[in-house]
Amino acid sequence: MLNENEKLILMFIINECDDDYKVLETTDFEDFLLQKNIKRKINLKNILKHLQANNFINIRYFDDDKYCLCATPLSKQIFEQEIIEKNKLKKIKLETILLFILFFIFAIFGSFLGTLLYYLIM
Repeated sequence: MLNENEKLILMFIINECDDDYKVLETTDFEDFLLQKNIKRKINLKNILKHLQANNFINIRYFDDDKYCLCATPLSKQIFEQEIIEKNKLKKIKLETILLFILFFIFAIFGSFLGTLLYYLIM
């Protein structure tokens, strides 16, 4: 699985490259990370090697500070899968809240009927 830094770098690559190869410099990655308020130093080469080894990106060539790369369809599926899982969690949360509200209303209604029956019988 990917850690947070790898997900951020992968998201940047997907947004920048679309479906074509594009040359990105290390300053592009650093600017993106600064925009996301990540000030710690990350090892970009290791992250890109890991992403390539797991078939998330294809690297055509790289120099000291330039990379020609593109995202694979597998990388896009990861983010789509996360969105689907988040939507499922939201749906489950909403259903749970509605069930609690429904149980509360039935409890109030039941106590009202019980009290009404008590006074009608007495």
